[in-house]
Amino acid sequence: MRFPLTEKLVVEAERYQLRSACRHCLFYIASRKRCAHEWPDEGQSRWPLDAPDRDGTRPADANFCKEFELK
Repeated sequence: MRFPLTEKLVVEAERYQLRSACRHCLFYIASRKRCAHEWPDEGQSRWPLDAPDRDGTRPADANFCKEFELK
């Protein structure tokens, strides 16, 4: 699920300690560096939410996985 990455979302994610990246998920297998369900990474592993893209630009969206389950 994609949401616009607004300044409000970034501030609230920090304030409420939102966890949403693959590494925070119960289904993430760290030794294999992938999802137990084998879902592709479409930006859900980005952490923090406003971490720059590989080209150094700020992402426009925050991507959240429907299967996410906090460890």
